[in-house]
Amino acid sequence: MSMATKKQAPKKDVVHVKFLPKDPLVARRDGLWPLDRAMVYPTAGSGPCGPHAVVVDYNADLDVRFAPARLQRNGSFAGLARLSREKLLADFHFHQVNVWAIVERTLEKIEHIHLLGRAIPWANRDGRLLLLPHAGYSENAFYDRGTGGIHFFYFEGFEGKPVFTCLSHDIITHELGHAVLDGLKPGYNEVSSPETAGFHEYFGDAVAMMASLSTRETAFQVVKDAPEKLDAHNVVSAIASEFGAALRGLPDEDYLRGAWNQRTMESLVGTFEEHDWSEVLTGIYYDLLQYLYRRFYKDNLQRGGETALNKRQGYAMGALMQAATSTAGVMFRAIDYCPPVDLRYADYAEAVLRAQEVAYPVDDLGIRAQLVKLFTARGIPLRKPDEKTRDAIQRALRAESVAETATTPADAYRFLDLHRAVFGIPYEANLAVNAVYRTNKHTPSGYRPPKEHIVEFTWSEDVALEGKRFGALDGTMLPLWCGGTLVFDTNSNFLHRAMVLPTEQRKRELKAYAAYLVEAGELAMAPDINGNGAPSTGHARVRATVANGRVSLCRIAAMRHARGGGEA
Repeated sequence: MSMATKKQAPKKDVVHVKFLPKDPLVARRDGLWPLDRAMVYPTAGSGPCGPHAVVVDYNADLDVRFAPARLQRNGSFAGLARLSREKLLADFHFHQVNVWAIVERTLEKIEHIHLLGRAIPWANRDGRLLLLPHAGYSENAFYDRGTGGIHFFYFEGFEGKPVFTCLSHDIITHELGHAVLDGLKPGYNEVSSPETAGFHEYFGDAVAMMASLSTRETAFQVVKDAPEKLDAHNVVSAIASEFGAALRGLPDEDYLRGAWNQRTMESLVGTFEEHDWSEVLTGIYYDLLQYLYRRFYKDNLQRGGETALNKRQGYAMGALMQAATSTAGVMFRAIDYCPPVDLRYADYAEAVLRAQEVAYPVDDLGIRAQLVKLFTARGIPLRKPDEKTRDAIQRALRAESVAETATTPADAYRFLDLHRAVFGIPYEANLAVNAVYRTNKHTPSGYRPPKEHIVEFTWSEDVALEGKRFGALDGTMLPLWCGGTLVFDTNSNFLHRAMVLPTEQRKRELKAYAAYLVEAGELAMAPDINGNGAPSTGHARVRATVANGRVSLCRIAAMRHARGGGEA
């Protein structure tokens, strides 16, 4: 057999997948049809399944489990090679491969040394995230900690055509963002403040934008005319195009949320809707992307010296990919510097600025200066760095080797208990150490910031709910979650402290939030061993369980994305 006709043996562990870079509406409008990619996964199998996730295509409405996509010996999935465009979009095996491939690709990006530099744990402690592409009929998709999975639904859209949420790149990655954040910061799932709930929604939108821009075909749509400034409304900033248009019944209203918004903190006074709160941070994320794109594009033009459109197109693509990587790095790396519970936007701003300072002591791109402008413009209060306290903590711990003495939760507890006065932890607080972990982050330029050793701890204090405004919760005790995050480098140098303490203001705000949930019909009672009330019904988004006079508030996963009155 000649070399020209000899077939190459398939590379071991290479899986060939197809996935939609946006959704069917964008595919038909802009030509962004399913893409072919090769991915290296030694543990991939039929389903599909892989290192992070597994598809179980069960439909609860029909009580049917659809046949899984079968991975062949050549690394491709059976039956997909012969299908294209509309036929592919209608194939359930493609739906399965699409949702799995997008989840696996996105998790690789998030765990990469340029972003978190560590593996993502799942909140339910399973090894793989469960993916249900056709969970039932509903205008919905949601992540649920109880099942350890993401449930995707389908419904009737324009002209009777079905809309499958498992075909929306934005919906898949947004819901994945909820799962990732729940694994990293499970305390953010506690009902504590609209800002924390809003942060969950923002994080999902940020993951969606990051994931979209990691695909060159999508990025090209954003900069195909080599603009000096990104358009406000484009294929990336318009989040969940098909889903948003279908819900509104307007094909031109092609977004569920727009990252180009100008929402400020002042405009949210008295507002408890988490999607409104999320827009503040989503807007800042896009504003930073815009700033970095302009900067990198200008630098590329100056270095290249070419003005022909094809040259400028290359410069624009390079600038956007650089800006996307840098923006995600800045905004995601800060998660490790955030407190474990009740995150407020001022805490996040402080974490973003401090994490960026640790990673880049010299602000040569002006990122920190720009962030200060962006946070200020949106009305997020900025705290002055407390160098005096930081130095005092460093001196107090000069004899400690934190990397050796706080390596397990039990060891970390002893370390924290011994140094309560140093860190400002109340002596009466009954601490629980939630996490002890290390990071290994690099920058795209090759610079290696300090490896971090991080300890997270929490405790709760009871807040009495008294009065008619609390309805069935009147006379109960609601936990006020407190805690902290301590960041050291592996040489035991102290880098950062984020504390959430039991202040009177936080207690008042928690009561106001609980009263809102009752008065707005957002809360439903659920029976427990010694509880009261009735099973949750209607459009409630939070389930309350009362046992022995103490109330536990739990978000109803299926209603996470519903607005007041059931509006999605």
